[in-house]
Amino acid sequence: MKNYKLPPPSFNVSPKKDIGGPDGDTIKIEQPLRLVSCDTPEKEKPYGTAATTQPKLNKVKQRLQNGFFPLLPKGLVKYFTDRITADAAKRHINAGKDASDHFEKIKDQRLNKPDGKRRKVGVLPSGEVIDRNGRMLAYILPYLEKPLPPKNDPARKTFNLIMVEDGWAMFFPIWPSLPKDPNDFDVIYSAAKKAWTTKKGMWHKHGKNLLLPHEYRLLMKLSVEVTSKKTVNDMMSDAFQRLCVDLRSMKLIGKFDFYKVPPSHRFWIWEKDWNKNKAQIKNALGVKE
Repeated sequence: MKNYKLPPPSFNVSPKKDIGGPDGDTIKIEQPLRLVSCDTPEKEKPYGTAATTQPKLNKVKQRLQNGFFPLLPKGLVKYFTDRITADAAKRHINAGKDASDHFEKIKDQRLNKPDGKRRKVGVLPSGEVIDRNGRMLAYILPYLEKPLPPKNDPARKTFNLIMVEDGWAMFFPIWPSLPKDPNDFDVIYSAAKKAWTTKKGMWHKHGKNLLLPHEYRLLMKLSVEVTSKKTVNDMMSDAFQRLCVDLRSMKLIGKFDFYKVPPSHRFWIWEKDWNKNKAQIKNALGVKE
């Protein structure tokens, strides 16, 4: 990718639990950390078990087939209806559990020392440090003491990269939460392309038509009941908040046309960020309209 420059980070106020402070100008808090550039399938939270979510998916499938969402193109309707199978929720949730197990496995492999002690975790914040949910956005890896190993040494692989490389997380880069070094972006992008084309991890075990994490969440938003306070337009606004860029051409894709881009080539920009900072983003990334 082009040598991008990230904008200043934005911060949101969010509630955190106070777990003590060593002195008068320091506090310790519980801070959730979101691994960026990767996205794993959902487990049973926050949407519920397969018995709960499959009927919701079935409802959305029926809505799609009945033209309930008139703005959606036929191609996207077919894309989703083909993937909302009778066991779509079960396969997605099981993939989420397997991804979680895989993450715990690689953490133990890389953080557990031979003497039984646990290595510290190295945290590399991304372009935007805190997201809208108050989570720190970062790449993580075992903390490395100086002198650092060479750049291409496997010891320097982030957990984010390994999850994508092994096929248990899909590549999910969102502007501006990117690596500071564009070369690191290219490494994880290459890993994502290989994992997708060879159908590793979740696709090998749970099928190539597995609902991807962002797709599953999107469909859950399209399953809610229509009320005076929640209209069809509200559902659409909640579900489609990002624009897609095809990394092969850096061309901006309509927000309803992301299905035309293979998952490993999808790059995302919040629509509000695009509308507010279009010139800056185009200049930083080389995006073409």
